[in-house]
Amino acid sequence: MHGVVRWVLTLNIIGNVFFIFTLSLGVAGAALSTLLSRIISALIILILLKQPKQDLYIDSYLSIRPEIETITKILKTGIPTGIENGMFQFGKLVIQSTVSTMGSTAIAAQVMVAMLESFACQASIGIGLGMMTVVGKCVGAKEYEQAKHYTILLTKYAWIACIICCAIIMFPIQQITSLARMEPESAKLAIWLTRIVFTYKMIFWTPSFLPGYGLRAASDVKFSMITSTLSMWICRVVVTIFLVHQFHMGPLAVWIGMGSD
Repeated sequence: MHGVVRWVLTLNIIGNVFFIFTLSLGVAGAALSTLLSRIISALIILILLKQPKQDLYIDSYLSIRPEIETITKILKTGIPTGIENGMFQFGKLVIQSTVSTMGSTAIAAQVMVAMLESFACQASIGIGLGMMTVVGKCVGAKEYEQAKHYTILLTKYAWIACIICCAIIMFPIQQITSLARMEPESAKLAIWLTRIVFTYKMIFWTPSFLPGYGLRAASDVKFSMITSTLSMWICRVVVTIFLVHQFHMGPLAVWIGMGSD
C-alpha cells in the first residue's frame, strides 16, 4: 500500500510538471494531474485486492452484494460526520471569500500561515486516526474503561506532537518566509501572525479536536457534529466577519475567530 501511495505521489508530481509547464494548462493542469493520479491509484488498488497472496482479497467484484444492516450502521456514523466536515469546509469557504477582499499583502500572509498551520497538526491528526481504530476495538469488545484510557493517553501524545511541530515551524519562521521569497510586508505580517496563531494552537488545538476522534469511534457522532457545527458558525464565521467589517482587523480576525472556535 505504501508503494501505491509513493507511485501516486510521483505520478501527480510528474503530471503537474507536464500539464502545467509543458502544456501550459495552469490551474486546470494541476486539477487534471490530480484527477488522473486518483483514477490510476483506484485502478491499482482494485487490481491488488484481487490478488490471492493478500491477507484480504476479493475473488470477484460481481459477487459483492449489499448488506443493508451493515450499511445502515455505517451511515448512522458517516452521515453526521459528513455533515460536520461539509459544514466545516463551507465555513472555510466563507472565510476565504472574506480574506480575498483584504489586498494582496494580507492574502499572501494568510495563505502562508494557513499552510503552515495545516502542516503543524498533521502528526496530531495521524494520532487521532489511530485513536479511532484503537477506541473502536475497545468499544467493540465492551472495554469502555480501556476506551477512555486510550482516548486520554493518545490525546496527550497528540498534544506533545502538536507542541513539537508548532515549535519546529515557529522558531525558524523568518527563514521559512525567506525561502518562500515572500514580499517584505507579507513576510512581516506572516511572521507576526504565525507567532500569535501557533502560541494558542499549542494550548487549545489538541483538546478541541482530538477527543472528537474517540467519540466518533464510539459512534457518538451527533454530539461532535452539533458542537463543532455550532462553534464553527457562531465563533469562527460570525466572529471573523464581524471583526473584519466592523474593526477592519484584516487576517488577524480570521485567526481570532478560529481561536475562539
